[in-house]
Order: sequence, then C-alpha cells, then structure tokens
Amino acid sequence: MSSIFVIDSIKVVGAGRSSTVLMSTNPEKGSIDLKGDKVEIRNFKHQYQTTVPRGNGAHEKNSITVRSASNFVIDNIHVSKSSTAGIMMAYGSNNGVVTNNLVENTGADGIHMTTQSHHISVENNTVMGVGDDGVAVVSYGTSPTPVNNIVIRGNDIGNFSKARGISVVGGMDVLIENNKIADTMMAGIYISVEGSYNTLNVDRINVNNNTIHHTGIQSPQNHPNVLVYASQGTIDNVVFYGNVITDGAHRGIGVWGDATIKNVTFERNTLVNTNGAATTFKNGIIKLIDNIGF
Repeated sequence: MSSIFVIDSIKVVGAGRSSTVLMSTNPEKGSIDLKGDKVEIRNFKHQYQTTVPRGNGAHEKNSITVRSASNFVIDNIHVSKSSTAGIMMAYGSNNGVVTNNLVENTGADGIHMTTQSHHISVENNTVMGVGDDGVAVVSYGTSPTPVNNIVIRGNDIGNFSKARGISVVGGMDVLIENNKIADTMMAGIYISVEGSYNTLNVDRINVNNNTIHHTGIQSPQNHPNVLVYASQGTIDNVVFYGNVITDGAHRGIGVWGDATIKNVTFERNTLVNTNGAATTFKNGIIKLIDNIGF
C-alpha cells in the first residue's frame, strides 16, 4: 500500500497474522483508516516497510486509525512498526472492541483513545516495546467531553516501552482490570491531569487486580510503579483494589502534584517495594484499607 487504506462499514478478514501481511510503503501516509458503522478488521499483519520520526504525530502515520466509527472490531491484528501510534481511536469513535492484537515497535502509543471516543473495550492485547504509552486514554481541553466508558482488561504490556504502561490523562468512567504491566520506562499505571498538555479532569477510575512489576525505570523522572499526578484541574474518585505492585525501579506508589486531588482509595493491594519510598502521598484525600506493604 502506497497511501491510506480506507475501510468503511465493511469487514476485512485475513487468513491469519502469519499468512496475510499488508505492507505500507509510504512511511508518511500508510494508515489503515476505519470509518462508518460495523466496520471490522481481523486476522492479518500490518507493518510499515520503513518509518520516519514521530514528528507532529500525524494520524496518517499510524498503523490503524479509527475515525468516528461505531460498532467497530479490531481483532487478532499484528501491528509491526509504525511512525506514530499503533491503534488510534479518535473523533468520537464508539462502541468498539480492540481484542487479541499484538502491537509492537511503534513510534508513539501502542493503543490510544482520544477526542471524545467512548464505550470501547481494549482486552487481551499484547503491547510490547512501543514508543510511548502502552494503552492510553487522553482527553484534551479542546474536546467538549472527555473520553469515557472505557474498559482496559487482560492486556500484557511492557518490554521496555518508552513511557507509561496504562495511562488515563483526562477521562471518566474507566475500568483498568486484570492487566500485567512490566518493564516500562515510566509509571506502570498513571492517572493524571496535565497542564503541559491541557487535559480534562479525571473522575471515576477503577484499577482492579492488576500486576505492576519493575516499572518507572527511566532516570531522572524516577516514576513510581503507580503514579497519580495533577498539575491542573481535578482528579477524583480513583480506586485501586486488589493490585499486586512489585519491585518498582525507584519507588512504589506516588500521589502528588499542585492541582486538586480529591478521593484516592487503596484497598487490599499488595506492595512489595525494595527501592526508594514505598508510598509518597503529597496530595489528595487518601483512604487506605487493608493493604499490605504500605
């Protein structure tokens, strides 16, 4: 493919990730774009022949871009190399599932949801060695509503990905459950409102039964395994329940920032920490219930 491949309201199904390979030859304009209603892609590999620097992060350089689609399916795709994101969902994309995919060697986030996207499930994917966050929910201040009603479940994320494992940077009603996160350069799980990117507030985030191991590797940032951070706006109603948080590269759990952090609850989590502080709570209304190692 020498340009954008648009799939609109139809199904494209390959014979398998090792049998069907779509190759993009233009590193600046090689995305597979999903549009319309009930669009599906399954069972193939997409890779770029060559890549270029991330630069302006243009969506045309993603591997897969979901543009305002509804009731979409992305299943059993192997994303191998891209200049920017692996799988990007934007422009109000909704009621979709992203399942059983392998995403690796991207120039930006592995799987990214933004610009009013909602009611999306990201489940049972493997995201390895990506150029930014593994799975990200990001709501910019230019959007009238935040990304919302997202499920991130059962994913395996890490292998020295260059930023966070799972991040919610502006968003509402997000469930992060039963994921395995290891060996990311920055925090394994990151819940934030960022002034530098002018993101919207965070509300009603549940982080349940995940394993977060040896993240926050990069210096001098020295992120903890789990970080809740606000430099503008408000974070509220964040609950960490039943997580196993082990061997942070620099520290265990942090809640800090100069903006408003309200209710953050840690219940029945297990923290095994050998490097730096176990917990650093500098802001927020912190509730601790039956945790181990705090």
